[in-house]
This record gives sequence, structure tokens and C-alpha cells, in this order.
Amino acid sequence: MIRRLVGFNLLTGVVLAVAGYLLGHWLGERISGPSLDYVASTGESDVAVALGFLLAVVGFLVGLGFANYPVARMLGRPPSLPRPPTEGIGRYFGFTPEHKVVAVQYFVGVGFFFAIAGLNAMLIRAELLTAEENIFKPDTYLQVVGLHGTMMMGLMTSAVLGPFGNYFVPLLIGARRSAFPRLESLSFWLLIAGDVALLSTIPLGGFQTGWTGYAPLSEQGVVGIYAYTFFFGLIGLSMTLLGLNLVATVVTMRAPGMSWGRVPIFVWGVITTAAMMVLAAPVLVAGLLLLVLDRTAQTSFYLTTGGGSAYLFENLFWFFGHPEVYLLLLPGAGVLLQLLPVFTRKPLWGYRIAVAGMIGVALISFTVWQHHLFVSGLAADVRPFYMLSTELISLPTGFIILSALGTLWQGRIRFEVPMLFCLAWIFNFVFGGITGLYQSDVPSDVTTHGSFFVLAHFHYT
Repeated sequence: MIRRLVGFNLLTGVVLAVAGYLLGHWLGERISGPSLDYVASTGESDVAVALGFLLAVVGFLVGLGFANYPVARMLGRPPSLPRPPTEGIGRYFGFTPEHKVVAVQYFVGVGFFFAIAGLNAMLIRAELLTAEENIFKPDTYLQVVGLHGTMMMGLMTSAVLGPFGNYFVPLLIGARRSAFPRLESLSFWLLIAGDVALLSTIPLGGFQTGWTGYAPLSEQGVVGIYAYTFFFGLIGLSMTLLGLNLVATVVTMRAPGMSWGRVPIFVWGVITTAAMMVLAAPVLVAGLLLLVLDRTAQTSFYLTTGGGSAYLFENLFWFFGHPEVYLLLLPGAGVLLQLLPVFTRKPLWGYRIAVAGMIGVALISFTVWQHHLFVSGLAADVRPFYMLSTELISLPTGFIILSALGTLWQGRIRFEVPMLFCLAWIFNFVFGGITGLYQSDVPSDVTTHGSFFVLAHFHYT
């Protein structure tokens, strides 16, 4: 019993995280001293808060046991996987190499923070019941909107791939486990650390930038912006490790005889998404690192006064941010096409067409990000290219919908709950996709920019 309490588990991780934050904050105060990086509204030092967050994350992971393996290898001990409890609820509160346990951890953890993000959405709607001030003052309202949007976008990237990808992919390809069990578990706990970091923005004064965190607003804001940067930074690192593990699992651990033409369609949705994660998420992490350096080390990556450019942040953010839209789409499309044959009682129509659509979405998604900058005044000469590429991506997404409709055609449909989910998915995505076409063309995008039309578009999608 004593070993369970003092060993490497969630309780130890929380204790070391608190100790790490206090140590980092103290060191940051000693490093920065009475310098200009103090923010008057909170009295906090940028260096102290940033170093506190960093050491808190390190302490949390050490407490969970993620340092045991590298330390053991440096000491010359043979590699081995941890042996967590095989039954009981305790196995869900620590580091585990079991892919099914990690999947359940994702399901519960993401669901818990989704509930918090959903509560923020209800608070937003309550504030908007009338044009006058109801619940929040304007500054607080902006913080609630930013917290809701940031948490929803960060969580959605792992909402399908985390629980369902980790659980079902090894089973569907005939593998006993994932390729990198330690990375699989690490990706989950990084997600949890990021979510907790984001919630800490409230006592730190919040952030007024919205979920995009645009510079120079993020350069000028209070230290609550560090909760935002560490949240998205940890989410980006988690996505990279999750994607790397799933790609390696599918590529190297398929059962004998399972060629690429026999891989289940859900696995295709997973591997295309995972490949996009590995390529896109590190760009977000790099962009946020430059933001932290601007605030703590007096660099000028995004500050025009020092030769930098706020456009750099927009490009780095959206080079991740628009592939992210399809990180949400493709796993859901995989679930849809995996379920439809069951409840229509016929084979999937156009398997190769659907696979081509998924691969096409993954490839073209990296060429569309600047349609988010149509109204920024940047590089007007390249607008036609990004208009074309954004419109072109509707073709591979159309392949996916075509495969779904072809499977429904003349099927003996059973209208059970999963089938109702599939039909609702098709309606929502088609509606969101059609409204998205208006955002790909400069004249209509400029007209509707910042409106509830755009808000409705990406909520439907």
C-alpha cells in the first residue's frame, strides 16, 4: 500500500508538478529580477511563469514514471516495459503500455475536458441572450470565449484518434500492441498536462487573443497567455507522438497477408490523419516557442520594432491550423465508412475511391492555409492560387461523401443509433462543406469575415 502511494503514479505526478512550478517560478524571479518583463496587472514575471510551467510539466512526467526507462538505459540496465495492475481502476491513473487502457484514458480524459469546454459555451450563449452586459464584463467575456475555443480545437484533434485509434487499430490490423507503447501513453499524459495548464489561465489573468493567439496581441497580453502557449505546445507534441506511433504501427505491424488494399477503411482514416499530425503539429510547436522567446528572451520574431513580422505567426499557426480541420474530418470519415456497411448490410461502395479521397485531402490540405489570410493584406498576388487549392480540396472530400452515398444506395438500412449518427454526420458535413466554398473565394470571404456565417460554417464542419 505504501509503495502504491509513494511510487510513480498520478498522485506523485501532481505533487512533483506543483513542486516543479514553485521551483521554476522562484528561479525565474532570480533570473529576471526587477526587469521590464513584469506585467503590472498581475505582478508576475514572464520568465518566472514560463519556467514554472516548464518545470511543472517535467515534474509531472517524472512523477508518472516516464523518466524511469531513459535513466535505466543510461545506467546500463536492460530495456523493459512497466507492469501496471492488470485489473482494477488503478491502472487508469498512471503510465501503462496497454493500448486498450490508454484508449479508455483518452476517452474519459477528453470527455471530462469537453464537458468544461461545453460549459463555457453555455456561458457564452447566456451572455449573448441580450445586447446588454448579463454575466461577464467585456474583458472576462473575451477570456471565456478564448478558453472555450482553444480547448475545443485542441481536444478535437485527439477526440477520435486518441480513444478509437489507439483501441481499434492494433485489433483491426492483427497486432497485439502498438509500435511504441511508451509514446502512446506519453501522448495522453501530455494532453492532460496541457488541459490543466490551460485552465490555470484564469488566476493568471486570462488571455484576450481568442483561440488563434495572434501576435502582436499575444506579445502584449498578460502572463495568462503562457497557459495558452503551453496548452497548444503540449497538444502539438502529443499529436506528433500519437501520429508517429499510429503510422509506425500500421506500416510495420500489419498481419501477414494484409496488403494496403485490404486495410480496413477506418485504418486508412487513421493513418492519413496521423501522417498529417506528424507533419503539421511540429510547426505549431515551433511557432509557439518563438512567441515564448519573444516574451522571455527579448527576441523579435513577431515584433516589427525589432525587424520581425506578425505575419510570420499567422503563417506558422495556419500552416498547422488548416490541416487541423482535416485532422477532425478524416477520423470521423473513417468511422462513418466503417459503420455504413454494417447497417446497410452491403459492402462499402468505392473502397478505392474513398481511400483516394482521404489521401487527396491529406496532400492538398497543406496548400490551402493562406485562405485564412485573405483579409490580412498579405501577398494579394497569391490569392488566386489559394482560392484554387481551397476549391480543389472539395473534390477528394466529395469522393468520401460519394462512397458513403453509394453505400446507402439500395442498402437494407437498419435505422439504429449508430446509423442515425452516420446520417447526421453526412448532413452536418455536407452543410459545413457547402458553406465553406464561400470562404474559399476572396469576394465572399471578405464580406462574411468575422461574421456568424463563418462561425456556423466551422461549427457544422
